[in-house]
Amino acid sequence: MYKKPKVLVICVAEATLDLITPWAESGKLPTFHTLATEGVSAPLRSQIPISVPQLWGTMVTGRSPGHHGLFDFWQRGPDGVFREINSSHIQSKTIWNIVSENGLKCGIVNIPIVYPPEKINGFMISGEVAPGAHRSIAYPSSVYDEIVNKFGRYRLKDIFPGGRQKSDYLALVEEDITKQTEVLEYLISRKEWDFFLTFYSATAIAQHYFWSDMETGDENNPYRSVIETAYRCIDSALGRLIRVAGPDTSVFVISECGAGPLYSGVQINTWLEKEGFLTNKKRRSEASIGSTPLSNIQYWLRRIVAEFRKDAQGFLPKSTFYWMNYNLKSVKAWIQTYLSSSDIDWSRTKAFSRGKEGNIFINLRGRDPHGVVNPGLDYETVREEIIKRLNQLIDPKTGIRAVEKVYRYEELYEGPMVDWAPDLIIEWRDTAYEPTESDRDKDSVFVTRWREYMNWPTSGSHRVDGVLFAKGPGINKSKKVEDARIIDMMPTWLYCLDQRVPSDLEGRVILELFDAH
Repeated sequence: MYKKPKVLVICVAEATLDLITPWAESGKLPTFHTLATEGVSAPLRSQIPISVPQLWGTMVTGRSPGHHGLFDFWQRGPDGVFREINSSHIQSKTIWNIVSENGLKCGIVNIPIVYPPEKINGFMISGEVAPGAHRSIAYPSSVYDEIVNKFGRYRLKDIFPGGRQKSDYLALVEEDITKQTEVLEYLISRKEWDFFLTFYSATAIAQHYFWSDMETGDENNPYRSVIETAYRCIDSALGRLIRVAGPDTSVFVISECGAGPLYSGVQINTWLEKEGFLTNKKRRSEASIGSTPLSNIQYWLRRIVAEFRKDAQGFLPKSTFYWMNYNLKSVKAWIQTYLSSSDIDWSRTKAFSRGKEGNIFINLRGRDPHGVVNPGLDYETVREEIIKRLNQLIDPKTGIRAVEKVYRYEELYEGPMVDWAPDLIIEWRDTAYEPTESDRDKDSVFVTRWREYMNWPTSGSHRVDGVLFAKGPGINKSKKVEDARIIDMMPTWLYCLDQRVPSDLEGRVILELFDAH
């Protein structure tokens, strides 16, 4: 008797085989060990730059950013204006669009870029770009009400560090994963679905903020096991979700990228200023409490906003935080734009950086609001000079070049949405450098990396290789899979569901995963 295929996809944020493999082999991660020995395990190649919207846009559409249109959380449009993005800006069909159109039911829960929820054939609960926990982040909204009535307050971003103390994470990691798993277990077992996609963020949070604690080897360090705790709890959660999904379900456990130690934080705009490509109205180091308030308004406003947001996430009721984020979107956008650009003397600035990975934008005449660089030869000359100098950038701690390569946007992207791309994209050595988000040490290029609204620094970074585990009906046992990429996941899931794979996808079906090949 024919059984309609079902696919369960669980994304474990930034999971890495560098940690999973030894812990699984030592018995600490039994579910991962079972997945590897009874199914397939392989690296899953990400993209440069490792930007959450870009990676997720690629993974759920099977198209590259030049087609799906997501490059960063805040990205510049062809009019030079930066806008905050979400899933409504995706320009290609997603896996949930196609699955729904084909009459199959899907459940989409906690995917980072998903907001607002779409009216799909099934149910959808938004992820981290949503303004807060509220019934409006779910479709249908009744599924949100159902969860809250059964499990209490919905935990949307409780594990994120805003307003948190480091000590909170000694209990928070396990608590958050457990609460999230209870909800997912309920939805998987009680709702009707053919394709289910969900996301755990705890591993990414733990790795970014506790990597150095793990590496110290100090038995007296209370935080040395936070990352291992995250993986152990995820392993237990995977076991529970796989069991309730049933033996006839094909299971994929993936990560959108990997993780490793952070070598250093960097100040790209400081580097651009030192190299003569950017000019500030007033050096931040000149700001002081005793100087004229007007001369320091950007500095102090940035400090006030950062401190308020850090504290507000800790003490404001979740309903109030949602109301502010939802109803004050235009104010938030103005503040973000003001704080990121108000210090800059645009009449004397040729290039600037914005975003979490260090993308560089040329201040182009006719496109950017205060553009000074002429299109054509001048534009190419500026780009070439920046590339040349960045390739000579040395990390003073190691004496080694910090930049692997600098790409012109056309080297990475093609398609109708390339006008939204940065002009230059930095690939850092080992993807182990990240721009800082703090006003600390603004006169230095290489710095301790602080995240906005954080009370302790970052010590973990990204890596290009994530993970791919697959197990279930028709999936090969212990077969070696090579060259799997995140862009291949969407067509592979469609194939696994016995659905036609659209011919315009840029990803491929990973046929070597399956018994018939």
